[in-house]
Amino acid sequence: MKKPLTSLLITNLKPAEIPYYVGDAKQDGLRVRVAQDGGRTWNVTVRIKRGKILSTSLGTCDPEGKNGLDLANARERAADIVKAARLGIDLIATERLKREAQEKLVTTADLIAVYSRDIASPNRRGGALRTAKEIERRLGRAMANSLAKPVHVVSRRDIAEHLDAVSAKYPREAEKRRQVVDAMFKWGVAKGYVTANPAAGLPSYGNGALRDRTLSRDELKKLWLWLEDGAANMPPDAVVVLKLQILLGARVGEVAGIKASEIWHEGEQLFWTLPAGRSKNKKAHTRPLVGRARSIVEDLIADESKGAFFQTVDKSRALRSDDIGLALNHRERPIEHFTTHDLRRTFVSGLDELGVTLETIAAAIGHQRGGNTTRTLVKHYSRPNLDIRIRDALMVWDSHITKILHS
Repeated sequence: MKKPLTSLLITNLKPAEIPYYVGDAKQDGLRVRVAQDGGRTWNVTVRIKRGKILSTSLGTCDPEGKNGLDLANARERAADIVKAARLGIDLIATERLKREAQEKLVTTADLIAVYSRDIASPNRRGGALRTAKEIERRLGRAMANSLAKPVHVVSRRDIAEHLDAVSAKYPREAEKRRQVVDAMFKWGVAKGYVTANPAAGLPSYGNGALRDRTLSRDELKKLWLWLEDGAANMPPDAVVVLKLQILLGARVGEVAGIKASEIWHEGEQLFWTLPAGRSKNKKAHTRPLVGRARSIVEDLIADESKGAFFQTVDKSRALRSDDIGLALNHRERPIEHFTTHDLRRTFVSGLDELGVTLETIAAAIGHQRGGNTTRTLVKHYSRPNLDIRIRDALMVWDSHITKILHS
């Protein structure tokens, strides 16, 4: 039977021995089903043009619209279904297929995950990228507002809006994020995860002003004494990492990741070999340890149970470069703002001022020296002599630090 349905009429419908339907005289196909227990649900029954009869539930019927569809919304939904049916479209099936397709879509977070696994794989052509974890973290920050989006709907504008905001303060970081996002989407296109690269065509944000900050003698002294005094309750492992970076001129991530297995003796001498897998240029690099650096490391290797020397507060993993940066950023420093790379630059500049040759400085910090001919000589013939020169340079620097602290 059909009646012009009203909220009052629906409320007063009583259950019977068997379920029954009451059709709506104002909307074709719409009916209320009254179950034996009195429960009411909406139903739409309509014939698809030149096809089958479609009968589907719209869910609970609630005249007040609190725990289900009210009359107005039920009529609106039924009207959409009937309109589509008259055009030969099964709207319910179409919507279901769309939902299923949406659930199968790769999200931006998914793409970051599979890309990160690929660049970290030792089976990758060229081997695992040493910076894979850093790239993954940078991608997470660059795409933070789009992580849950299906990756195919991410637009150039989505990326540009984020990068523009970062560039206002940190143009170098914005450019780094643009580069990693562009590389990921190019990979995604090649692998079939996406059909187009939304980062293509984004202009470069440049490199920003090149940093040239080096610490003065007075700043080095203040910084060292601050570290000795606990660095405003900085985690002790982070404090030691910064001390070793000052003494060795190494990259902060290289120091933060030192393991006991990388330290070795040869006679009375102590060495640290940075493995190729942790080196930026994918080449192992050996440094003699002298003076203060040797004392620090000897204290660390006294604990034979140690794997990674420097670990997070909860001991869940080895420290990384960003851990040290965060530790510094959350503390008031005794000198003008500096980055950990400024400490490496200070080491290089200081040795240069102390008369150490640029070739020896380059070798001390892990850069290759000279041209191909020079590198061949170093590799095959002058290794012992080079070790001595690096050791002497590090001793000169250690002595320089001592003089600064006693001045």
